[in-house]
Amino acid sequence: MTGTSASEFRKSWLAIIACAVGVGVGLTGLPFYTFGVFVNPLEEAFGWSRSEIMTGLLIVNGGTVFLSPLLGVLMDRFGVRVIAIPALIGLAAGFFALSFSGPGILSFYLGWVVLAILASGTTPLSWTRAISERFDQARGLALGLTLLGTGVASALGPSLVQYAISSGGWQAGYRAMGLFVLIIALPLALIGLRGTTKPKTEEASGEAAPLKEGFTFGEAVTKPAFWLIISGICFVIFAQASSTVHFIPLLRSRGISAETAAGIMGALGISVIIGRIVVGYLLDRFQAPKVARVFLMVPALSLLLLLTRDDLASAWLAAILLGLAAGAEVDLLAYLVGRYFGLRSYGLIYGVALSGFAVGGGLGPMVTGMIYEANNGYQTALIGGIVIFAIGAGLIGCLGKYPDFARQAKT
Repeated sequence: MTGTSASEFRKSWLAIIACAVGVGVGLTGLPFYTFGVFVNPLEEAFGWSRSEIMTGLLIVNGGTVFLSPLLGVLMDRFGVRVIAIPALIGLAAGFFALSFSGPGILSFYLGWVVLAILASGTTPLSWTRAISERFDQARGLALGLTLLGTGVASALGPSLVQYAISSGGWQAGYRAMGLFVLIIALPLALIGLRGTTKPKTEEASGEAAPLKEGFTFGEAVTKPAFWLIISGICFVIFAQASSTVHFIPLLRSRGISAETAAGIMGALGISVIIGRIVVGYLLDRFQAPKVARVFLMVPALSLLLLLTRDDLASAWLAAILLGLAAGAEVDLLAYLVGRYFGLRSYGLIYGVALSGFAVGGGLGPMVTGMIYEANNGYQTALIGGIVIFAIGAGLIGCLGKYPDFARQAKT
């Protein structure tokens, strides 16, 4: 680690901790990785079908699609803190709202609408923006460490939520997550995000603020890289979300107990953590498309394993392989946006890219649920997932060299 990189970490280590916890509990963390834990309890409690339950995830991702570009604009103007803090409070409110679902499915959907609207500022858009502002030379590793939060959420969340459900019913699972947000995540964000309030402007500071390097949104959409990134991430997260959310229900359909399935899901979480660190380290040393071509094809092997084997050992290995990719896609999206388009309009560009991410993340689990019900099994969905992973990895792998913003600024 160079002196500049070490200096960045000394100054901003607390921000990494706060953002790691924030992204861990945020919409792409706890709600996503624990969703599968609730599928069987909700089926048993209300008789809802699997595809009906999965529609909840489509709703929350739909909120991300529509709100992320707006939030990106607001962050570019006012900073991260004024968005992220209220969103964490909204996240807790959404979890509590979900605990009052039933017996009608519409009440469940309403809970997800509340979560989607009030907690939209807890996506990686907020946390990666805060880190990208503080890190340059060590940005890949810093983003990787920050996004470890989702790895911890996927490693510990399913088992802890399953324990809460076993002790107090499915309602206790949602309420436990809400309390964690209020007691742990919110105070850390209040402390760690200091200094990410409204950026200084010429009017506020009395002097001209330097223009951040990079493209405007209008310039970015004219670049092939913009569309390759959005389409590639959409394909990857379609397959990744489907595989992750349906992982526990798939294991349960093969006769594996709820507790064992949650434990195997924990192995996926540990693998996410490893993937975050390794990908972050590699992004600082190799071109991102090269890293993407390797890591985004690994989960295809996981699905192939689940397709051809149904023993317990294969389930553990499949979880580990699937987690490595989950440790790559969010890191890559944040890193790709920063490197290919700069920080000038990072919030808006990342917000739009995150909309593509959310489209795939919302549609994938629901479509897979429909395929499961139509075929009374996951075989067809597993084959489709392998193909979709390959398409996504290929699209992102086609990206070229990073633009030289410093050189452009001189010309």
